[in-house]
Amino acid sequence: MHQLHANAAQYSWIGSSYALASTASTPLWAKCSDVWGRTPLLLLANGVFMAGSLLSGLSKTIDMLIAGRTIQGLGGGGILILSTIIMADLFTLRDRAKYYSLSAIVWAVSSGLGPILGGVFTQTIGWRWCFFINLPFDGASLLLLTFTLRLKRPETTVVEGLKAFDWFGSVTIVGGTICFLCGLEGGASTLHGWKSAYSIGLMVGGVTLFLIFATYEWRWAAFPLVPMRALSSRPNLAAVFTAIFHGFVFIAYDFFLPLYFQVVLGASPIHSGLYLFALVLPLSAVSFATGQFVRRTGNYHIAAWFGSAVMTLGTGLFINFGNKTVWWKIIVYQMIAGVGAGPLFLSPMLGLQDHLPQEHVASGTSAMSFLRSISTASSIVIGGVVLQNAGLKGGNLTAPTSHDTTRQDLPGAGTSGYTAALSKMWMFYTAFCGLMVVSALFITKKSPARSVSDGGDAAVEYPETEKQRGTKEEEAKSAA
Repeated sequence: MHQLHANAAQYSWIGSSYALASTASTPLWAKCSDVWGRTPLLLLANGVFMAGSLLSGLSKTIDMLIAGRTIQGLGGGGILILSTIIMADLFTLRDRAKYYSLSAIVWAVSSGLGPILGGVFTQTIGWRWCFFINLPFDGASLLLLTFTLRLKRPETTVVEGLKAFDWFGSVTIVGGTICFLCGLEGGASTLHGWKSAYSIGLMVGGVTLFLIFATYEWRWAAFPLVPMRALSSRPNLAAVFTAIFHGFVFIAYDFFLPLYFQVVLGASPIHSGLYLFALVLPLSAVSFATGQFVRRTGNYHIAAWFGSAVMTLGTGLFINFGNKTVWWKIIVYQMIAGVGAGPLFLSPMLGLQDHLPQEHVASGTSAMSFLRSISTASSIVIGGVVLQNAGLKGGNLTAPTSHDTTRQDLPGAGTSGYTAALSKMWMFYTAFCGLMVVSALFITKKSPARSVSDGGDAAVEYPETEKQRGTKEEEAKSAA
């Protein structure tokens, strides 16, 4: 990145811009697909992602790269949520488990392979290929979707759809997301800090907009972006909070374990990615096994209970990582954490969908994905603050993300101080795992008589416009 002359603040925005755009756009993609159909929106999301990848790869300045990553995030957010919703449209709850587990495997493997391939590209053919590599794969998927994906489309016209769209809700949730995440980014930076008016103002403004959004959606929205009333039941809240806690803790694995491998154990970025496969491979295997288990039994709640308990154990074991941890502990502890994390990629989602009316499945799914994204974006910043307050004073937490920090760069007591701070940080994440266990215990299976798990393919229902309601009333009068 030295070719683009990026400073530390600009460097952090290369990742933050993607996360911000992806998170903020998630509810909008879901709602637009309700109004205008899944297929055209998924094709659009793929096209936007390709455009962002191309712009990022061709970047001549750091501002151009950040713009490209923002566009990429818009498309990536759409691809992620729409593929999840489409699987809910196409398959019964039990069959969904199989396909959601396959998606979790892809996510887990890519998390392990991504840093390795990125390091290889950077050291050989250049960093731009980290973005160009997306183009042939996304282009192939775009062609495949164009000719094979046939879904029911709503009869809503563009004008009717624009009238039915939740504009106020969209503005408040996007504005709140941007303010809150920018405030977190500013607080974690050396440019502003947590006590600055910039950081405090943005975070308070973000929370205020979220509260306005929730109140409006609950009381006044005709076609709500998020079905607040449908999400307010105890099983649904339990599923949502389990997903939030899972996302909050799991992203810490992706960020702080490589940090430990590189800074404390002295591993290279590529070797650090290889070490992470001790987490990724069991996670993938258990995700697939969970999909098969839920498909055969329908007991997604048992998978959630098991996963949350084992993930808590695995996270707690990370507290024991030291300056010279033996390799069997590094492998076994990660395997335990992976076995616990795997079932939680799909079981809370299935639990939520099972308790939602079919017309709210898309918006409810997007709400869970949105809140999970907020939790993952917040986790790294909050974990970094805990790390600093645990004794890592004066350390630059942005440096390890660029893989430039070595043992010689460590402040204070060197690796001993860093290891002690990391242990206290893992205590913090273990406490969140405990909250996840409590919330998972309230995930209950819907009674077979009312569950969609044994039904046929669910038909997608879209918002009924005023014109359509008038037509139905006229038909009813004629019949009378």
